Amino acid sequence: MAQTLAVDTDEVHERIVTGIAALEGCDPMELPPLFEAVDPDALAAIFETTESGGLRAGHVGFTYAGHEVRVEFDEDDGPVVTIE
Repeated sequence: MAQTLAVDTDEVHERIVTGIAALEGCDPMELPPLFEAVDPDALAAIFETTESGGLRAGHVGFTYAGHEVRVEFDEDDGPVVTIE
């Protein structure tokens, strides 16, 4: 069952860690470091605004803390994190 979680932060890596911690019922600090699954800086850089000022669209998926994570970006909504 996939869950899309709204977390009050603009940082994608924080959305991922906070979302999984909420699903697991634990403190985010109890989870393994996110960089063991994906480079947080690279994840943010993939979808940065282009040089011409446009937003990029697409998705990235990976496994973190036993969950399948999908980060989708579109020009209207920005990053959407889905965790299974």
